[in-house]
This record gives sequence, structure tokens and C-alpha cells, in this order.
Amino acid sequence: MLKNKEVVAWKMMLIRLGIMLLLLSFSRWLLYIFNINSFEDLSIKELVRLYFIGFRFDIYTLVIFNIPFIIAYSIPSKIKYNNIYKKIIDLVFITTNAIAIGLNLIDVIYFRYLDRRMCSELFTFVKNKDENQFNLIFSFISDFWFMFVIFFLLLFIIIILTKKTELKETYITDKKLWYVNHSVFFILILGLSVIGIRGGFQLKPINLQTATDYTIPKNTPLIINTPFSICLSSTSSALNKLDYFDDNEIESLYSPIHKNLKHNRFIKNSSNKNNVVIIILESFGQEMIGFYNKDLKNSHTPFLDSILRESLTFDGMSNGRRSIEALPSILCGLPSLMSTDYPTSRYAINKVDGLGSILKKNGYSTAFFHGGNNGTMSFNSTSRSSGFDDYYGRNEYNNDTDFDGSWGIYDDKFLQFTAKKLKEYENPFAAVIFTLSSHHPYSLPNDYITSDTTNKTPFEKTITYTDHALKEFFNAISKEDWFKNTIFIITADHVNPEHKFNSYKTTRGLYQIPLAFYAPEIIENKSVDEIAQHIDIGISLLSLLDINDTTFSFGRNVFDSIQNPLFMCYSNNSYLFSDGKYFMQSDGNDIKKIFDIKKDKTLKNNIFKGYNKKWLELDKEFKLRLQQYNNRMINNKLYY
Repeated sequence: MLKNKEVVAWKMMLIRLGIMLLLLSFSRWLLYIFNINSFEDLSIKELVRLYFIGFRFDIYTLVIFNIPFIIAYSIPSKIKYNNIYKKIIDLVFITTNAIAIGLNLIDVIYFRYLDRRMCSELFTFVKNKDENQFNLIFSFISDFWFMFVIFFLLLFIIIILTKKTELKETYITDKKLWYVNHSVFFILILGLSVIGIRGGFQLKPINLQTATDYTIPKNTPLIINTPFSICLSSTSSALNKLDYFDDNEIESLYSPIHKNLKHNRFIKNSSNKNNVVIIILESFGQEMIGFYNKDLKNSHTPFLDSILRESLTFDGMSNGRRSIEALPSILCGLPSLMSTDYPTSRYAINKVDGLGSILKKNGYSTAFFHGGNNGTMSFNSTSRSSGFDDYYGRNEYNNDTDFDGSWGIYDDKFLQFTAKKLKEYENPFAAVIFTLSSHHPYSLPNDYITSDTTNKTPFEKTITYTDHALKEFFNAISKEDWFKNTIFIITADHVNPEHKFNSYKTTRGLYQIPLAFYAPEIIENKSVDEIAQHIDIGISLLSLLDINDTTFSFGRNVFDSIQNPLFMCYSNNSYLFSDGKYFMQSDGNDIKKIFDIKKDKTLKNNIFKGYNKKWLELDKEFKLRLQQYNNRMINNKLYY
């Protein structure tokens, strides 16, 4: 008599996978519970709709992570009844599902820094040899301990589920029938698994972009889950060659190659030998800055406000949501238009026409300053590939008494170090300075004393601290002979992780950063009602310096009135594009939404009802740039 567990195996598999699907969905929706302010106001009905749509993506994850379990308990073989075999498979079941749940829970916290699900950049962090990687991990464990409590509770449920659904013996006398039944069951379960991975019977399997069919890009993280996002992004890093326009035609319609740079506005005194200092402030979105928020009673940035009031300012836009995306945009004129960041993509070895390289050809000494651990976010390789010779990080600072315990040297200490180093450079020089203290875990030095007693969050306190550090830096360098002959460009890598104002919670608001040119004796003091993006910085600076080298950039020269303001990036599996009047969302082929920025600052009213002449022209301008980006990236033509 043959022991047959076929019927019981079917029930066991159904129970286990069904409960795991619910746990996956629950962990997915913790992202909404802990980051509710990051999403559009949603009704209960809409939340329920998105929840059930998400099952389609949860099933993909369920199948992918449980393939060993599914195959092991459905194969037509008696080995599956072996006790050792069962213990091994059950251990695999617990482990793989714990990983899937854990990735969702990690993203509950990680999401607030990116406003999107974690993608394949996880592998970059894991492979990172940063000596303080474990310090950062422990810092997160300390600050977000409650997520670990939730994880272990869910893990306990998985373990109990596994024990309570062990195979139980039944009996059958027909051996041939047993193999037939089990073979049918095996084929059936494999077929259902394939359908689950494809997400249904449609022509194309589901992907990251599929979620945008059901809601706006800002809310797609509620539909997809983190394991799904990681799996799909890791297998889709290659760009597709585009053919919206004929190869010969497109060069006449739009080219990222710039010749004979000119300036015809905002300039008091022109000189080609001005020093250059680009200051990139960590997580300084416009929302944090009093200058951009006139109704803000207590500005977090009194000193920065004073600088901006004497600067040429624009409605700044970042071309990405991460620090690692900011540098290629600022230093190489490359926006973030793919699912992976450029420095860790397969195209990172492409030749680029970097800002540092052009300045060096014109007699500049070049240096990059970041108080973080050397190699953080590939800053060292990115700065050097763009032509900046000298790199100063935590190693060069060489005094760990000022180490914040996580990321690097406190801002006030490192900025004073930077001020001293700049004295060593002969004119003209170009320096990029990247702050770090306004990054989690928001540490402040023990000797920092403030009289600010307002009810600020830890993040807001570090914003004020960095503003203080910036003030002390300017106090130090203002005494130098080179100061008045220096053009300062002030911006941020990306926006802040915390949002209080509705206008900054929109898809557009998540990219609004400061962008200013400060040189009172050289550049006009004016607040310009135009968008300007990271990729505009380099090409504008070259124009300002009267450097007319033919160069490569997807940006525009803000000092040339002929060139129209634009913004573009890739977010939550959608392309974002704006001409300063309208804000467009596209899947790369078709327009999905258009908003009137001037009349609808919170982006509530989608005015796209179909194509007309105006929308066709907007779409054309976007596709010209996207095709040039993709095809030049693929063909390694990111240079002149």
C-alpha cells in the first residue's frame, strides 16, 4: 500500500500560499500606513481598489520566491515524503518568504528618502565596501526598531504556519493512478505559476510600468511591492533603442551638442577667469527654505535666505531623487531617465563630456569636496570621470574625532577644512562641495549650541545646523582675495524626506530644489519665474565664463533668452516632462496626464483629454530628448 499525500499536499500548498499572499499584501500596505503624507489624498474606496489590484503583483512575488517550495511538493516522486527532505524544503519556504516580507518592511523606511520602491540599487549597497556600512545598519535598527518587531512577528506567523501545515498521510491502493494524478497536478501547478509570474493572460507580462495603468505615478508604490520592483529592475537595466524620429532628422530638430555659447541676460560683468564653487546641499528641498516660502514664520535657513536674496534664483528642479543621480546631472548634463542610476548602470563606462574636463582645458584647477566616507555613492569615481582631479573626503580630513558615526565628517568641521584647502589653489579654480549632515540619522556635533527652541524635527534641526555651517564657511572665505571673483552656484541633490506643505507633496513638488547663482558683482540679483534643472548648471556656467568650447549636455543655457526652460526625469516608471507652464506624465509612448502648473499647483486637475496641436508639440519636445538620451547612451555618444 502506497502512502499518498496528494490531496493533502494540494490543501497544504493552497493554505500556505494563500496566507503568505495575505502577509505580503499586509507588509506592502505598511508602506502607506507609515508614509501616508507622501501620497495623494485617497478615499477608502480608492485605497481598497488599489489594494486588490496589488494582489496581481503580490502573486508574482509569491510565485518567484516560492518556486523551490512549489516544485518540491508537487513533483511526482516519493522523495517528498522523506522527513529530512521535508525539513529542508520547509526551511527554504520560511527563509525565502521571510526575505520577501523583510524587503517590503525595509522599504517602509527607505521609501521616504526616494518616494519610490527600492530597485536594484539594493545590490549596490550590499556590494559596497564602505567601512561604515555596519554603523549605518545599526543606526537604522536603533531608530526604526519597531519595523524589526513587526518583522519578527510576521516571521513567527510563517514558522507557525509551516508547522501547522505539515503533510499528513493518506493511503491509496492504485499505484498507477497515483502517478497519473500527481503528474497532472504537477503540470497544472506549473501552468498556474507561469500565469502568476506573467500577471495574467495578456499579451505582455506585467512590469514596473503596468502599475501606472491603474493610478498616477505617485501612488504606484501602493500597488507594486519591493521584491517585484527589485526583480524587474534588475532584469531591465538595458535601455531600448528608440525610433520616434529618423536618425538624420532628429539632429536638425534637437541635439545635445552645444556650440558658440552666448549670454544676453542677467550679466553685470563678464569674465572668463572667475573661480567657481558649486555647493550641493544634502536634502535641501525648497520646502525647507524660507526664501521659497514667504509665509513660513520661522525659517530653517536664515543665512541661506540672505544669500538667495542677493542671487539670481530660479524655480530649481532636480533630475532625480537620489544623491547618486544628482552628480551626473550637475557635472555631466545627464538627467536620470532610466530605472537605474547612471554611475552603477551598464553605461557608466561611457565617455562623458564632463564639466571638470572642460574647465581643466581652460586652465582651471579642479577639486571635489565631500566629508563622507571615500567612495560613498560613487562620488569619487563620478567626480573624477567628469574631470575633477582632486577628491577630499573623510580620509583626507584625517580626524575622526569629528566623525558623525554614520556618514562622515560634520558639516561645520568639513566646510572649515574646505575653506582652508581652497586657499591652496591658484586662480582660477573650480570646486564642488557636497554637504552631508542633513541626512539620516541626523546627528549633531556635541559642541553645536543653538538658541532655537522651536518644535523642530531632528531632520529640521540638521537643516538649521547645516545653514549655520554654511554661514561660518562664507564668513571664512569672504576674507579671501579670491572671494569677490568667484561664482557660487547653490543647489541641492534632492528634496527633503519630510513634507508638511501640500504643494510639495505633488509629483512636481518632489523635485523642487533651490538653484541660484551668487556673484553680486558679476550676476544680477533677480528672482526669475522660470524652471531650471540640474542639467542646466554646467552649460550655463560655461556660457557665463565665456568658454565657447563645443560641448555635450541635455540642459539649456539659462543666460540665453532664446532657449526655453524645460524639466525632465524618470520616476515611478513614468517620464516627467515640463516646459514651465505644463507638467506632463508619459509612459514613453503616450501621454498619460497633463497639469497646468500656474493654475493648479497641487496637480489635482488632469487637463489631458486627448491630443491637440499644443500637446503634440509638448510630446514632440519630450520624445526628441528621450530618443537622443537612449540612443546616445546605448551607442556611447555622450560627448562631442
